[in-house]
Amino acid sequence: MQLSLGEVLSLAACNRIVLGLEERAHAFKTARLEAPPPIVLVDGLWLKLAVPSGAWQEDASGRQRPVQRKQPRVMLTALGIWPAGHWEMLAWHLATQEDAASWGTFVGTLYTKGVTEHTTELIVSDGSQGLAKALYVHLYGVPHQRCLFHKIKNLADHLQYGASRSEGGEGAAPPSRQAKQERKRAILADASQIDATDVDSEIRERAQVFRDTWEEREPQAVAAFFHAFEQTLCSLTVAFPRAHVSLIRTTNLLERFHKEIRRKQRDIGMLQSEAGSDVLWYMVARRETAKQQALCRGKS
Repeated sequence: MQLSLGEVLSLAACNRIVLGLEERAHAFKTARLEAPPPIVLVDGLWLKLAVPSGAWQEDASGRQRPVQRKQPRVMLTALGIWPAGHWEMLAWHLATQEDAASWGTFVGTLYTKGVTEHTTELIVSDGSQGLAKALYVHLYGVPHQRCLFHKIKNLADHLQYGASRSEGGEGAAPPSRQAKQERKRAILADASQIDATDVDSEIRERAQVFRDTWEEREPQAVAAFFHAFEQTLCSLTVAFPRAHVSLIRTTNLLERFHKEIRRKQRDIGMLQSEAGSDVLWYMVARRETAKQQALCRGKS
């Protein structure tokens, strides 16, 4: 502000702005949706929050200030997608854990906004722990799509870099770092081809080719990839315009939003309060919606 306007906002002025936006954020999160989206993406983002420790210390001006300590918190976030390709943030909730209780509270909040089993055709997530139980309670019967992008990305966590019989037998030297990198790139590239179509039969054929190619060399990675693989196909059962079907097969839209939040957190270092994190989510959500609306007007 000083570089731009030649003046500095006081702490009191900043607090007034945050308090005003906090009221708007609360109203946005609790307002019922006039037309609930048929597709809902959910995910959690871990962040750093300053929490009062109960101790006090004197600052340079001789004033007593509360001592804060850094604690991890997770912001559970939901994004809605409509058939026209339009998307918006729906709600967010700060929690201490990404568990069944926290997800239950959050999904219950979405329910009160109008996101019910009657309006929702698909839930998309990366398979967060505890979410399945919350969906069973609040959105029973709604198909739950597992993000295939995360399935592919997580392959790297299970690689053992073993050799097939044609590549070497007992006593073979361990693979070099370069060989490991080449193996990782190759298996991720092959897995990515599975999702290069939106035809169910073709996806299954490509998945079988992937299994036949890699199961002998990377049995753990292949087993992890095919665990709950059927859930990555749930989006194919939804009547959604093919022009926008790529938006509902992964949580990538929500990941992009979280990327913006991460950028802001790097600038800030640590969020100073729950109210501040609420305001940050609200401001970024409204900005991203405005950018999308401007893009749509430009295309029209």
